[in-house]
Order: sequence, then structure tokens, then C-alpha cells
Amino acid sequence: MDEPVAIGKAGEDDLDELSGAERRASRGHPTPVRVLLRGLEIIEALNRHGPLTTAALSQKLRLARTTVNRCLATLEAEGYVERLPNRRHALTLRAATLSHGFDLAAERLEPVRAAMHAAATRVQWPMSLMRLQFPQMLIDDSTDRESGFAVEYFERGMRVPVLTTASGRAIVAFSSLRVRDTLLDCLWPDRPEETLATWTDRAAFERDMALTRERGHARCTRPLRLTEQGSFAVPVMVDGEPVAALAVRFALSAVSFDEARKRLLPMLLEIALAKGGSRLIGN
Repeated sequence: MDEPVAIGKAGEDDLDELSGAERRASRGHPTPVRVLLRGLEIIEALNRHGPLTTAALSQKLRLARTTVNRCLATLEAEGYVERLPNRRHALTLRAATLSHGFDLAAERLEPVRAAMHAAATRVQWPMSLMRLQFPQMLIDDSTDRESGFAVEYFERGMRVPVLTTASGRAIVAFSSLRVRDTLLDCLWPDRPEETLATWTDRAAFERDMALTRERGHARCTRPLRLTEQGSFAVPVMVDGEPVAALAVRFALSAVSFDEARKRLLPMLLEIALAKGGSRLIGN
């Protein structure tokens, strides 16, 4: 049964039994509903740390697993939390709207996310949906656990560099000139050392980004233990600006860039355009 809601003021004896957050909420106010506070703590933890298992939440919040499970079940039933295939729990779009109201970009990504998972079997190679969370790219979702070809797993909530990933390059390339210049002013001075051989100066980078816009997608190569990994990324556009990038990763020993361009890229573009996405000039 749910805990009864107490009526009246919290006394000093009651305050001694409350946590710090509960104590701050209680002085001079009606006794707080502890289950509600626990739910808010879980939302805060998922927002701060990204997807977590029940055990991890229990450990971080020092709560019994039964309490965490009850709160998660309620949040999931109301659409604020979702259970991922890897047994972790993540905040949903509905939870995101609690902090900033209606989010056009987040709403735009919902059909893209659904289309990405629906196409996972057909694409086979792992896909990821990333958003810029400066100064890195945040993995919003991925099909790595659904792909039999994933060498390493890009989990939801992970962060990766901007300039060394196809997704980051797609975000930079397809941003408006003003946004692109602002991003580069911040990113370029501290760019990863591995990019020095790719672009000797900023002018070389700008030429590469112009080529990216012309062909309609970004590409990237990086070494793995036994082979090289190639990746393509296309932007998800809203009102002329990229709000996210959709990428596919593949082993170059199995699929060449030319083969991937013919077979994988059309599916990637189809997913990025799910339910009303803006088309790119280069396509």
C-alpha cells in the first residue's frame, strides 16, 4: 500500500528521521510524500548520469531495490522512464519536457528513433542517433544491441568527440555559417591531436566541410583492433539547422565506402527523413 499522506506540520521528531532533501522541504511545510521525493531523486539521477540499472540507482541513491523498482514501475507506466534492451532505465521525451516545456527538436527525433529501430534488422550494421551537447556529442539512442556486427557498444548516454566522429562532422558541416563559426572558434584550438594529419589548418577543414555538404553526408574512418571502421552520418534537420545526426558504422574489411554509399546510405537518409524531416541540398 502507498504511504499515507500526513496532514499538518512536521514536528522536530519527524524532521530527525528525514533525509537532507526531505528536511529542507519540510520545515514550515506539510510533511512531504516520501515516495514522490524518491521518484524525483530517480529522475534527477537519470538526468545527471544517463541510463542506469536498478542496482546502480539503488547504490547511487542509497535506496532499497524494492523502493527503486516501485518508483521505476510508476514512472514507466506514466511515460517518464523507459526500460532499454540492456536492462537500464532512461528518461523519455515526456520527462525532458518537464524542464523546458515543448521541445520541437526532441519531438522531431521521436519518429527518427522509431524508424531507426524498425530498420535495425534490415540495415544490420549498428546505427546511432546523436545530439550535440557541447563540447561533445551525446548518444541519444543506438541499435548496437540489436546488431550482430557491433564490435563495441555505443550506449545511450555516452559522449564522444565532435571532430573525430562522422556525427559530429555532420553537425558542424550542416550548421548555418554563424553557428559553424561559433562551434569552430571553441573546438578548433583544442582539437584532438589525431585530426592534425587530416586537416593541416582550419581552411582545410572548411574545404572538407564544404565537400560534406555537397555530397549530403559526413564520413569518418578510425582504426579498430583487427580492422578499420568506416562510418557515414547524415543530419536530422529542423528549420534549417541540424538537431541531431544519424550514423551507421561498418567494418571496412567487410563493406567498402563505395558499397556502403550504395546500400547503407539510402536507408540512413530514409530514416533521417521519417515523418517530415528537411531534405538536404546535396541529395
